[in-house]
Amino acid sequence: MKDIAESKRVGKLVRSISKQCYLNAFRVVQNVPGYAKADYVEGMAVLGGLPIEHGWVEIDGVIVDPTLPMHQGEYFPGLRFSGEYGLAEALQRYKSTELPFFYHFGWGGVDSPEFKAALIAAYRHAGWEDMAKRYEEYEPQLACEDSPDGRTAVVAE
Repeated sequence: MKDIAESKRVGKLVRSISKQCYLNAFRVVQNVPGYAKADYVEGMAVLGGLPIEHGWVEIDGVIVDPTLPMHQGEYFPGLRFSGEYGLAEALQRYKSTELPFFYHFGWGGVDSPEFKAALIAAYRHAGWEDMAKRYEEYEPQLACEDSPDGRTAVVAE
């Protein structure tokens, strides 16, 4: 469930920038009091029947979307990074400050099992069955394996 009032509030606090959802969500976790342990999420959203790649924050199971606070839709999480620590770890792992992180998982994030599942679910929810099937049939170009902390790591095959 999305909290519209909280989404507006944190959007104002971080001076949310249109079309910069990943940066906006990142800034919420980094800068808004009470959000240091919130999840930064990259996934898919279906808004008005249109699936889009999107970034948002989740805290205590509630979606907080500083970029599109008023838009109603369905959210499908792909990659999830737990709080400031998770973001710092991702920045170090990918040796880049470029967002979104799913760019490190092949074209459109499809080499990440979690992001691929979000793509399939979002396209299916939107009624785009052909696209959902294409993603289901896609074979990764990179190998993904679980790291000791339970997260997915990408290795070249």
